Amino acid sequence: MSADGAPPDETPRVLLVDPYLAKEDPMERKFVELYPSLGILTLAAYLRRHGVEVAVVDLTFARDTRPVAAAIRAFRPAVVGVHTKTLTMGRALAVARLAKEAGAFTVAGGPDAATRPETYLSAGFDAVAVGEGEATLLELSQVVVTGGAPRSIPGLAVLDGERVVRGPPRPFLSSLDELPLPLWEAIDLEQYLSTWQGSTGERRMAVLTSRGCPFDCAWCSKPTFGRTYRQQSVGRVLDELRELKDRYRVDYVRFCDDVFGIQRSWLEELLDRMIEEKLDLQFECLARVDLLKPDLLARMRRAGLARVYVGVESGSQKMLDAMNRGTKLAQVERAAEALRREGIRQYWFLMLGYPGETVEDISETLRLFRKFSPEEYSISIAVPVPGTRFYDAVKDRLTGSTRRRKSSNGGRALLYEAVYPESLYRWAQARFEFEASLSRARGKIAPPVLRGLEDAADALDRRIVTPILLGGNTEPPAA
Repeated sequence: MSADGAPPDETPRVLLVDPYLAKEDPMERKFVELYPSLGILTLAAYLRRHGVEVAVVDLTFARDTRPVAAAIRAFRPAVVGVHTKTLTMGRALAVARLAKEAGAFTVAGGPDAATRPETYLSAGFDAVAVGEGEATLLELSQVVVTGGAPRSIPGLAVLDGERVVRGPPRPFLSSLDELPLPLWEAIDLEQYLSTWQGSTGERRMAVLTSRGCPFDCAWCSKPTFGRTYRQQSVGRVLDELRELKDRYRVDYVRFCDDVFGIQRSWLEELLDRMIEEKLDLQFECLARVDLLKPDLLARMRRAGLARVYVGVESGSQKMLDAMNRGTKLAQVERAAEALRREGIRQYWFLMLGYPGETVEDISETLRLFRKFSPEEYSISIAVPVPGTRFYDAVKDRLTGSTRRRKSSNGGRALLYEAVYPESLYRWAQARFEFEASLSRARGKIAPPVLRGLEDAADALDRRIVTPILLGGNTEPPAA
């Protein structure tokens, strides 16, 4: 049945919704990482290629969900698909209510729903797409308009009474080159580009060249692609880069792969082609320190690399091993030094509060941070995400308000009962902020004065603040 109660026609209509509102995300306001959902835009392009009428509502710049209600009235979708993240769960449920009131079938996709489908189903969604969504949503849309039952569709979870019933697993796409270019025209892409241009002088856009991550960090959830790893061909990536440059005048690209350039031969070919074709695009990416080989960085810089996001996580080898990062501190230092030598900006991701971490481990992380002074960083308190080994290890110690606080804390709240109190980690975050301020002051303040300030901060921490926060007990916690 269509949203206005009329009999369905033969062509499915699917409305895709991104419920993210930038104005309600404190981390977004801080770091200004504004890009449209490539998952939704690729899904839209795939459905359109296969004969589905598709529309997209992107709430990023909206004030509330009113654009969704307007689109449902105007487009009359048979199916409304909603992208989910923990941050946007409440709004995703509000969108589902609007869609169901209009008679549409509702399906949740994305990482949060895939991690806990029972939560979204019991809260009102008709189905949850678990895993890669293109073929699943195409089949679902066809089944809905013909009046069929969705419960056996591969890759889909539904409720049978109070029981979650899953269809058989949906095979992953064997070749990402089969996917069309994202349907950029389905949203107001210019609003993103002009926002970037106003704040940075560059027209920035995100590009995804691969799906999945083969690494196995203990705190990382992979609900959609698991540990699979599939890479687009270099030619397919270049097609997308040329289109963005020629059609939308994009001059800065963020490669938002989970890890960029895992296959060195692929990366070398891409870099060579970007240089040869004089694409004149600056770019940034997320990379692992063990893959940032110093002998490759000069070529990356020549191709346009301006900034690298690096998952350093900790300055303690013990903690890197506990997280199953698969990296060594020597690799961190080698990569950081090589990036600095090439003039490439570094953005470090750091984590506090992982089980087993001691005060000394935190101090080791601060010493590493002080040694290399990355231009940008974020330091979060470890978040136990369902479906990870970290979550399984602490699930019996989760605080009662974990779900509520996790949706808005941005990694600044302790969500499980750890050995140390949350106040210790808040203090540690403040110390990193102070250290970053000192780093920015280098060249403006005499080196002896800077060293004196660092020594004073260390003494304040060691002799006064940390003992107070720990009640006088600074011994390492029991394993």
